[in-house]
Amino acid sequence: MEQLKVELPKEVTDAIKTEVIKAFQDAKDDTRGKKFPLYMSKRQTCEYLGIANRTLDEWLKTGDIPYKHIGKTYRFNRNDLDKFMATK
Repeated sequence: MEQLKVELPKEVTDAIKTEVIKAFQDAKDDTRGKKFPLYMSKRQTCEYLGIANRTLDEWLKTGDIPYKHIGKTYRFNRNDLDKFMATK
C-alpha cells in the first residue's frame, strides 16, 4: 500500500509545534500546581526546590530567599521561588 505524503507550509508546522509545546507545559504546570500550593510551608518549599532544610535555613538567615514571616510561621510564594531560583 502506498502512503501519501503531504508537506505543510513551514508556518503551519511551526504553529503546530508551538501549540503542542505550550499544551505540554500547561499540563505540567497544572500538575505541579496541584502538588505544590501557591503559598508553601518550609517543608513543602524544601521539597519543591529539592534542597535540605539546612540550606533553606541558611538562605533565610542571609535573607536571600523571598518569604513572608507570619508569627512563628514562614510562607513561601511558589512564583517568587521560581524567580529566585532562576537567578541562582
